[in-house]
Amino acid sequence: MENELKKIYSGSLVDAEFISSVMEENDIQFLIRNFQEESLVAGWAANTIEGDATVYVFAKDYDRAMRILDEMPNARIEE
Repeated sequence: MENELKKIYSGSLVDAEFISSVMEENDIQFLIRNFQEESLVAGWAANTIEGDATVYVFAKDYDRAMRILDEMPNARIEE
C-alpha cells in the first residue's frame, strides 16, 4: 500500500501544474495525468472542458498534501 497513489486534485492543467510546484517545494512526490495530451498521443482529441488533469501523490504523503491544499484558496480538492 506504500506505493498506492491517491488523487488530490482534478481540474485545469494550469492549476494542476501550480499544485505540482507546491508539492515539489514541500518534497512531496506527485504524478500529473494530462488527459488532453494522452488523447493527442493516442491519435484523437478528448473533448474536455474541466478535468483536463489530475494530480496524484503517494498514500504516505496524502494527509500532508491535503493539509497544504486546504491552505490554498480556490483549490478544488478530490477526496
